[in-house]
Amino acid sequence: MRRLNGLLERLAAEAGGFEPAGEPAACDLPGRHHCSGSWHWRDDGGAGSAYERCPRAVERRRQAAAAHVPGEQTFETFEALLEPDGFRAARHWAADCGAGEARLALLRSGSRPNTGCGKTHLLRAAARELTRAGRWVELATAWDLTAAVRGRALYDAAERAAAEVAAKRWIACEVLLLDDLGQEETAPAPTAGFVIGLLEGRGARSLAFATNLTEPELTQRYGAALVSRLLGGALLPALQGRDYRRRRQEQP
Repeated sequence: MRRLNGLLERLAAEAGGFEPAGEPAACDLPGRHHCSGSWHWRDDGGAGSAYERCPRAVERRRQAAAAHVPGEQTFETFEALLEPDGFRAARHWAADCGAGEARLALLRSGSRPNTGCGKTHLLRAAARELTRAGRWVELATAWDLTAAVRGRALYDAAERAAAEVAAKRWIACEVLLLDDLGQEETAPAPTAGFVIGLLEGRGARSLAFATNLTEPELTQRYGAALVSRLLGGALLPALQGRDYRRRRQEQP
């Protein structure tokens, strides 16, 4: 039993759960204060009482959460000279999210295309940076929206329950990012109704979204009510539409 407990403690410590019992505390604490179980605690009549989260454990959790953001995109790896306005807007938006609420809309302007210009890169980079800063960030793709809208319309208990869980998570999070809006496999009207409900539930909390549609195309697909909620007060950078995938193919 003792060997089993030791093994469990080591596994939990490697996963960031708590420090193994018996190891010296790495945190510089006063006498009779200890660091274990991701908490700082003091001796209290033999029972002990926790009084704050261990900052090292908090940082480990933030890094672990950032690692779950898809891909490896960061602001440092973005080719800022190709989309300077989009890059500056995304950085500015992320900074505003750290201080409060903000909105960002990465959409196609005019007749120029914006496929492959780094919208997903910018959203993921912002999500990773904000998660490392301790914000609760949710990144929902067009496929995630499709699954949620379909699931809420089905009688299958498991799929409907999963859709409800996703919707509640997106409503409750501090920062919500919608990637590739307009590519859902569901009909526009149900999707619009679902997203309007999300935004109504979120209130003024931070939001960013990316789409390959223009504002008139968004209005035609989803209606003026949703577009007004999406674009109200949002940063709208002008994207150059330089497709990095095509440029890589053209390079010798």
